[in-house]
Amino acid sequence: MVRVLVSLAIAASQDLNFTFSGFRSTNLSLDGLAELTSNGLLRLTNVTYHRTSHAFYPNPVTFKNSTNSTAFTFSTTFVFAIIPEYPTLGGHGFAFVIAPTRGLPGALPNQYLGLFNDTNNGKQTNHVVAVELDTIYNSEFDDIKDDHVGIDINGLKSERSDSPGYYSQLNGKLTNLTLISGHPMQVWMEYDGMEKQLNVTIAPIEVDKPSRPLLTLSRDLSPILNSSMYIGFSSSTGSFSASQYVLGWSFKMNGLAEALNISRLPKLPRVGPKKTSKLLTIGLPVLCLSLVLVAVSSISYAIRRTRKFAEATTSTDVFAFGAFLLEVASGRRPIQPTEDIILVDWVFSRWLGGEILEARDPNLGTEYIAEEMELVLKLGLMCSHSEPAARPSMRQVVQFLEGHVPLPDISPLRLSASGQKFSHHEGFDDFAYSYPSSTDKASAHSSSVAESLLSGGR
Repeated sequence: MVRVLVSLAIAASQDLNFTFSGFRSTNLSLDGLAELTSNGLLRLTNVTYHRTSHAFYPNPVTFKNSTNSTAFTFSTTFVFAIIPEYPTLGGHGFAFVIAPTRGLPGALPNQYLGLFNDTNNGKQTNHVVAVELDTIYNSEFDDIKDDHVGIDINGLKSERSDSPGYYSQLNGKLTNLTLISGHPMQVWMEYDGMEKQLNVTIAPIEVDKPSRPLLTLSRDLSPILNSSMYIGFSSSTGSFSASQYVLGWSFKMNGLAEALNISRLPKLPRVGPKKTSKLLTIGLPVLCLSLVLVAVSSISYAIRRTRKFAEATTSTDVFAFGAFLLEVASGRRPIQPTEDIILVDWVFSRWLGGEILEARDPNLGTEYIAEEMELVLKLGLMCSHSEPAARPSMRQVVQFLEGHVPLPDISPLRLSASGQKFSHHEGFDDFAYSYPSSTDKASAHSSSVAESLLSGGR
């Protein structure tokens, strides 16, 4: 009798077929931030920072008959929407996942999407297949850009990835999409067990399923998938957050998932992203640790690739980031030979004259926060100090940007007294002309910016 029941259960899971047009009466396994709203939306995340969430189909699904057998054909489709807290800053996105367990214990938030952690990411023993809809660039995972769709196997370095978009049925042209637009989109994930091929397609809900997928991976999933697996969604937030919703979900083993009736799906709440200053809108990561580290690693990598320098130190990373801060905040290039202007000297002269905000990018108009802009400009100057020992550490830079530690109260005269000037040895010797430094004209002062900065420790 027991064997009969087990056989029936296996047969049922092999033919699993469900369609959720909303989740009001479903029995999903939820943890973390995941919740079901009163009108039937699956809300994976909210505006809480640095958290994970999971929503899984409650029962295991049989993906193959035995450990060494071939994985079955399966397909799934779902409709989602991501409404960011701020217009252009998402909260790390989410993923559809096939995993050995529900809840993925030990998984981290932020860039790990609630899927892995820094210890198990990339290990073959994970037995995880996922389609990520990621909204934040992470160089450690070789992301192609901030907004991207990827096929992940056992780790977050995607086997295939591309910018979100769909191919027109009429002319075959690719139309780009923005994951954090707040507009509902539909994803199709289809695996052919005979052809050993996985396809991923995405399109707005008003567009029929494109015949050409966005991503195609030719890979036998049999060694990756266990006989029994769980299916669902995994998500996370970081220093910025977003409300991530799933409106409907369909899944089928050994066939094509049933099409979702878009008209029957629950409606999204009428909530728009918060207004933010143009300084954040153009990409300056004033309060975002992850974006800070991305910028530093990118610029540092460029410096390391410069053949004139055998080694790039931590202080070089800080210097490069200082140049980045000044360039973004002012809208100017670091060196403008045609005008014989050095950006760091020009910004410093504005500070010396008591008008540092005049160094801001004029294209910002009035859409910026004065305290935020002043912090960025002053910190850019401190990071650009000619003496490496006088620069803040990256740990201090992050603390200043996140507001955990106030910027030292340093006057421009104190900064000039410690020898502030543009530093040729950091990678700008290619500019074969001399210039007078505006800081050479500043009066001396007995205090040193190095003493102030180093007192905070490194």
